[in-house]
Amino acid sequence: MKTPQFLPSAIAVAIAIQIAPWAPAAHAQLEEVIVTAQKRSERLSDVPIAITNFGAESIAQTGVREVKEVAQYVPNLTISSGSDFNTAVTMRGVGSNSRNIGFDTRVGVYLDGVYLGQSPAINQDLLDLERIEVLRGPQGTLFGKNTVAGAMNLISQKPTDTLEGSIGMEYGSLDSRQVSGTVNVPLGDSVAVKVSANQQQREGDMLNLTTGHLLNEQDASAYRAQLQYDAGGAFTAIATVDGMSSDRLSTSGEPVTNTFGSAPERAAPEPREVALDLDPSEQRDIEGASLTLEWDLESGFSLKSITASRSTELEYRNDVDYSPLNLVKLDYQDAYDQFTQEFQLVSPDDGGFRYVAGLYFYDQDADSTRVVTSSALFEAALEQQFGAPGLVDPSKPVFTDGSVETRSYAAYFNGAYPFAENWELGFGLRYSEEEKDVDWRIDGSGAPLFRIASGAVQDSRTDSHLSPTVSLTYSLTDDINAYARYSSGFKSGGYNLDFVTAGDLAAGIDFDKETVDAYEIGLKGTAMERRLSFGVALFHSAYEDYQVNQFVDLGNGSTSISIRNAAEVDTTGLEVELTYMMSERFTVDASLGLLDAEFGSYPNADSNGNDLTGNRLPSAPEVSFNLGGQYYLPVDALDADVLFRLDYVYRDDFYNTAENEQSRTLATGDVVQYGWVDDYQLINARIGLLSRADTWSISLYGQNLADEEYLTETRRDFLGTLRHFHGLERTVGVELEYRF
Repeated sequence: MKTPQFLPSAIAVAIAIQIAPWAPAAHAQLEEVIVTAQKRSERLSDVPIAITNFGAESIAQTGVREVKEVAQYVPNLTISSGSDFNTAVTMRGVGSNSRNIGFDTRVGVYLDGVYLGQSPAINQDLLDLERIEVLRGPQGTLFGKNTVAGAMNLISQKPTDTLEGSIGMEYGSLDSRQVSGTVNVPLGDSVAVKVSANQQQREGDMLNLTTGHLLNEQDASAYRAQLQYDAGGAFTAIATVDGMSSDRLSTSGEPVTNTFGSAPERAAPEPREVALDLDPSEQRDIEGASLTLEWDLESGFSLKSITASRSTELEYRNDVDYSPLNLVKLDYQDAYDQFTQEFQLVSPDDGGFRYVAGLYFYDQDADSTRVVTSSALFEAALEQQFGAPGLVDPSKPVFTDGSVETRSYAAYFNGAYPFAENWELGFGLRYSEEEKDVDWRIDGSGAPLFRIASGAVQDSRTDSHLSPTVSLTYSLTDDINAYARYSSGFKSGGYNLDFVTAGDLAAGIDFDKETVDAYEIGLKGTAMERRLSFGVALFHSAYEDYQVNQFVDLGNGSTSISIRNAAEVDTTGLEVELTYMMSERFTVDASLGLLDAEFGSYPNADSNGNDLTGNRLPSAPEVSFNLGGQYYLPVDALDADVLFRLDYVYRDDFYNTAENEQSRTLATGDVVQYGWVDDYQLINARIGLLSRADTWSISLYGQNLADEEYLTETRRDFLGTLRHFHGLERTVGVELEYRF
C-alpha cells in the first residue's frame, strides 16, 4: 500500500483559507450529529459503524448536485460517471452495477427508509435533503440483501409548522442552468405540506463530429411533495410522492481504438471528441410514493410502518460500433416496479436494554427488452475482414427479452445492552428469504460470428440467509467511544440475462449468492470541548462465492459477458475522518482512506485459464483523501458574512479490470492506456455572501480549478472497442438564493 506523498501540499492548500488571525473561542462548538443508521435516533459517536454524515450545510458548501458527486468527500467510496443507467457504487473496493435485470448491486441506496432500487434509480438529484448517511461495511442485519459493501441513506427535510420557502438560481460553465424552489405551508395546527422542485440543464463537454451535438449533457427535473400530520401527540403520518425525469445525450466514453480494438481511433483523435453516426441517449423516469406512520405507545415503545411503491423506466440507445458509419446500434428498454412494506418496533431508550425489531417485504417486477440491429454495410465489412459471407444477417436483429420477479421476506432484531459501567454489548440477527422467477429468451441467430446464444430460460431460485452482527463498545468518556464489530451480509444469486454465448447458456446462466464476514475496530467521538470530532476505523472483510461480472475477450470481436461465483475477495483498510473548529469562524475537515482490496482466490479467471489470485479489485484506489476548510469573514455593514470554502480531493490510481492491465498493445503495434486510471487531484472553491438573517445568499463557485485532465474509468465494449471516460473540465458559476 502506497504512502501518500501529497499530504504536505494538501495541508498547505487548506491552511491558505485562513485569511485573518483567529483564536479559539470558548463557546465555539460543533453541532451534535444525530443519525438514524440503526433505525432509531442516536448520536453519531454512539453508533458502532463507520459512518460519514454529509449534512445540508455540507451539501450547500461543496455544491454537490447529484448522488454520484458525494463520493469526492467520503473515504473509500467511488461512484461511476458516464451513463446513469448503469451507475456503480463501490465501498471499500467492493461494488457493482445492475447492468441487467438479473444482477443486483452491492450497495443499497435508500430515501427516507425506502430502497431506491437498481442502478438506473441511484443517481438522483439531491433535492431538499437534511443529510446523507454513508454506512461503510456490510449492513445485512438492518438493511438486508445487497448491502454487502454498505448503504447510503438520503434523509429529506420534513414539513414544519412555519410558513417558509426558498427559491434558488444558478448559472455557470457549459451553459449550466438550475432553478430550484421549496415551499412549506402549515394547514392548521397539525397538518403541513411541503413541496420541493428542481430543474437543471447543462451542455455537454464532448463533441460528436458526425452529428455536431455535444454529449454528456444534463437535462433533468425532480420534485418531492410531503403531507405531514402531527398533532404533537402519539401519532404522526407523512405521505410523500417524488419523481425525477432525465432526458439527455449521454456519453458512452471516448473511443481510443477502432470498432474491433485493432487500431487507434482515426476519425476523432482529439480529446473530448467522438465521431459516431448516432448520439448516445438515455431517458429515465423515476416515480415513488410512500406512507410512513408512527405511533408512540404509552409503554414508551414506538411502532412504525413504512409502505412504499417505486417505478423506474429506462430507454437507452448507443452506437455499438463507435464509428461514423451506420454499422450496429443498440436499444435498451428496462422497467422496474417495486413495492415494499416494513414494520418496526422500537423500544424505549431508558439507559438499559434497547432494541429494534422489524418485518420486511419486498416485491419487484423487472422487464427488459434489448435489441441490436446491424446494417448491410456491417455485413460487407465483416465479409471483407474475415473472408467469409453470412457472418451477420441484417434482416434479423439480435435481441433479449424477458422478466424477473423478485420477492423477499425478512425478520430482524437489533439490540444493545449496557452490561457494565462504560461497556455495551450490541447484537443483531436477520433472517432473509428471497425468491426469483425468470422468464427470458435470447436470439443471436442473426450474428453467428459472435457466438451469441439462442434459446429461452424459465426458472426459479430461492436464497435464504441468516445475517448476524455483534459489537462491543467501551465509553472512554461521555463523548468518546471505542468499539469492535463483527457484521455479515449476503448478495442474492440471480441470472446472467445479457448477450451471453451459446456455451454459457448451455452451461447455465444462474449464479449463487455471495456472502461476507467483516471485522472492524474503531474510535469515534468529540473532544476539546466539542471543537473536534473524529472517527477512525480499521477493517477487514472476507467475501465468499464473490460474483464476478466481466467481459471476456474471445477474439475476432467475440465477447463472453460472464457472471459466475468465481472468487474469494479480501479487503483491508483504514479510514480517518476529522472536523476541527479552530474558531467560531474557521473550520477544517479531512478524511483519509487506505485500502488493500484483492482477489484472495480467483483461478481459471478467463477463457485462457489465467489465475488472477492476488490481483487488485477494479475501482479500488489504495488512497483516497480530501481536505477542506471554510472561513466566515464578518461584513457588519451588510449584516452578512463572507464564506470562503476550499476543498482538495485526491484519488490514487486504480485498475478497471480484474486482469490489472495498464495498457493494451493493438494489432498495429500501437499501445493505448486501458484497464488503468491515473491518480488525480482536484481543487474546488466557493466564495459566498450570506445574510445573517438567513434570507438571501449569493455565491461564486469553481470545480476542478486547476483544470486537471483526468480519467475516471476505461472500458471495453462488446465488439472490442476500448474507451476512456474523462472527468469534467474546470467549471465556474454563480448561485443566488432567497429564503422567506
